[in-house]
Amino acid sequence: MSAAFASPLTTNALIPAVSGLVGVAIGGWATALNQGRERKTARIKQQLSEFYSPLIGIRSQIKAKSDVRLKVTSAAHEIWSGKFRGIDDPFMKKGISDHEGPAFEKLFDYNNNQILDEIIPLYRKMLDTFTEKMWLAEPSTIAEYSALVEFVELWNRFLDKSLPGELVDKIGHKEEHLAPFYADLEKHFAQLSKRLK
Repeated sequence: MSAAFASPLTTNALIPAVSGLVGVAIGGWATALNQGRERKTARIKQQLSEFYSPLIGIRSQIKAKSDVRLKVTSAAHEIWSGKFRGIDDPFMKKGISDHEGPAFEKLFDYNNNQILDEIIPLYRKMLDTFTEKMWLAEPSTIAEYSALVEFVELWNRFLDKSLPGELVDKIGHKEEHLAPFYADLEKHFAQLSKRLK
């Protein structure tokens, strides 16, 4: 009997077998696709929760404290100079300075201590987080790593008194140099958050 005349029984058995294989293949493909999406979503969540959110949080804390310090300092300078406006008598000036000066000095001491005890440790924490979790960073963020290292290292040397103030000025140690890093953090935070929605 030739193959052209296969029995209907054989054809009927073949159709469910092929359908079963196609179903398994489609199911496997759909599962792989879903697992791929789940892995991407899990990575984005990890990037946000362990890298971008903590760094943006630290940056926001530094900025808020710095903004308050500048606001208070500016108001203090204005009030302090106002106390001497129109007063020419050196004894009156000395009296004002002796009586009210300690409160203003305390304000400036607080500012200096805050930089040493809070702000610089926050920068170090930012650097530690970046170093530890770099594998979660996007390539453009990794490119900004050296700017943060330099910024923290110059502070460390200055505070250790192994970097004179004139040299700090010559090098141009300013937080402005971290602006591209901060902008990159914000950009990726927004993009990754949007991808989760």
